[in-house]
Amino acid sequence: MLSTKSSTKLPTLEALARWARLKKYRIEVTYGVYVYTPVEKAVFWTIFCLLFTVISFATFVYTKRNVILLLRYASVYVNRNGGATSAVSNLLPRSHTALLSDKGIKSLAETMGSATNSQVP
Repeated sequence: MLSTKSSTKLPTLEALARWARLKKYRIEVTYGVYVYTPVEKAVFWTIFCLLFTVISFATFVYTKRNVILLLRYASVYVNRNGGATSAVSNLLPRSHTALLSDKGIKSLAETMGSATNSQVP
C-alpha cells in the first residue's frame, strides 16, 4: 500500500526550500546559467548574491527616509501652503531663501533681463 500526502501541507521550511529551488531553476533557465562551467556558475551566483544583498540592504535602510520625504512633499501640494515656493524652498539652503521672496524674484528678473547675451558675436 502506498502512502500519499493528500491534502497535507508541507512544513514552512520545506515550502520555502522548494520555492527557492524553483526560483534558482527559473534564473538558470532564463539567463542560460545551466550551460556555464562550474567556475562561471560560482562567479555568476556570487555576483548575483552580492547584488541582491546590496539592493535589499539599501531598500531596507532608505525606505523610511524616502517615504517620509515623499509624504512631506505630498503634504505641501495637498495643503496648498505656499505651493511650489515651499517645495523649492525645501530644496535650497537657507542662505538662498531670499531669492524666493517677491522682492528677491523681482531683483533676480531685473538682473537677468539686463544681462547681455554673451553668445552673440
